Amino acid sequence: MKKKYAGYINLKNLNGVLYPSSTQNIIMKDYIDSINGIFYLSPTEVLQSKHPITLRTLLGKETNVNGIVMLSSFYLPETEELRNQIYMESVKFKKTLHFILDELVFDNKDDKLKIEEYLFYNTNFFTQTRKKLNKFEEKIIKNYKNITFV
Repeated sequence: MKKKYAGYINLKNLNGVLYPSSTQNIIMKDYIDSINGIFYLSPTEVLQSKHPITLRTLLGKETNVNGIVMLSSFYLPETEELRNQIYMESVKFKKTLHFILDELVFDNKDDKLKIEEYLFYNTNFFTQTRKKLNKFEEKIIKNYKNITFV
């Protein structure tokens, strides 16, 4: 029997890119098709809320899905405390979390560490829009231009 997945849309920037909800839905549908699942259209998180109301609703026992699919783990709540609540609810209600662009899946409590490490080591790359290089990066680029490849 095919598993059912709900998409989860968040309109926060990822590395300075705002993915429209229609684009997120297409990406999520393609992903769910690739894992041979059934796709349910995605609700959008309320941007003004400090708490992930929509995500928590999808994780609740009343929502009849096997997992939640989103573009990135950076759509999880910003605070570790709220993320821990999401992980616990995911385990409690036996729902997986799929992060397409990160190529990560939260399937059980042991997966928390890999998600948290990914967030820790990549936060600046995914959440900050940069318009210029810092001095160290400029130096590397200048040195790189002087290298000849054979």
